[in-house]
Amino acid sequence: MRARVFDPTSDPPESASGAVLAADVPGTDGHDAFQKGLRLDATHAAALVALGRPIHVIDLDPGELEQGTVALRLAAAVGGPGTRAEPPSQGQSRVRAAVRGRLRLRADAVAAVNGLHPLLLFTAADGRVVAEGDDVAGAKSAALATAEALLVEAERIARSAPVLSVMPFIHRRIGVVVTDRLEPRGRALIHGAIRRKIEWFGSEMTSFAEVAHETAAVSEVLRQALSSGADLILLSGGSPLDPIDPVLRALETSGGRVERTGVPAHPGSMVWVGSLPTAPVLGIATCAGFGKDTALDLILARVLTGDAPADAADALGAGGLAEGASPGSPFPPYPRATPAR
Repeated sequence: MRARVFDPTSDPPESASGAVLAADVPGTDGHDAFQKGLRLDATHAAALVALGRPIHVIDLDPGELEQGTVALRLAAAVGGPGTRAEPPSQGQSRVRAAVRGRLRLRADAVAAVNGLHPLLLFTAADGRVVAEGDDVAGAKSAALATAEALLVEAERIARSAPVLSVMPFIHRRIGVVVTDRLEPRGRALIHGAIRRKIEWFGSEMTSFAEVAHETAAVSEVLRQALSSGADLILLSGGSPLDPIDPVLRALETSGGRVERTGVPAHPGSMVWVGSLPTAPVLGIATCAGFGKDTALDLILARVLTGDAPADAADALGAGGLAEGASPGSPFPPYPRATPAR
């Protein structure tokens, strides 16, 4: 890379062709006429002459690439299944989710790419639930001229396995069992809240049963849900701390068991994980939790991208203190109920 000043009032216009702008070039209207990182060609000559002021440029050496080319190639290299690389803007390319799902990344590969100075790769958090079109990573070079050999090495790192990917949600048939006593309005709110969540994940609610907090009654409803084809059960009202709670007894009499009595996350640490012979069970203390963002939502995102429920629960600890809404919230961006007018 060689830096120089190009003066359109004295230098031949063609001498700027192929050079890269090292600094923004202000226009006559106060806005930038050209932005740094632009590779100049013959189409820019007239405008540069009209501006009539010296500009800073760099000439690339053999084997060097300009910032935009590096950004796009790096973004395309690190983006795996479920992602797409966007064209560069101001020297940076974004990687976006091409599907609704859960982001997975190889932190060691991200660190290895960032060790290739001046390459820069920055991502959203591993496990983040994303909608189609969400940004999941940014890629760029911190220099206007970068040795192609560094980019080739980054592409080699990415070839061994995707650096980042978005795992799409798996369609599941979900049965919901509620043992709380509900008034009609409360029943409608809970039913609507859980249906919206299930459908956001691309699954379907096959049944919604409100039943007495009694072992025989819960056992029968569980049998009905499984016989109707449910391959995942959401169950509210049981306390995993009480070994003789009717809900837990019903699970046992139906051939199931509790696998986790709580999960390492807040809010929702008393979510519990169980199993039946043909379907996993995710439990929550009260059905009011269906209408809130809790650890249940985080487990659902993992289970619906293929994780075993118990493993999904155990994995929540790192980043599991998720209380409070924020731009970096780990919770799925469900549609909210429309307030009544």
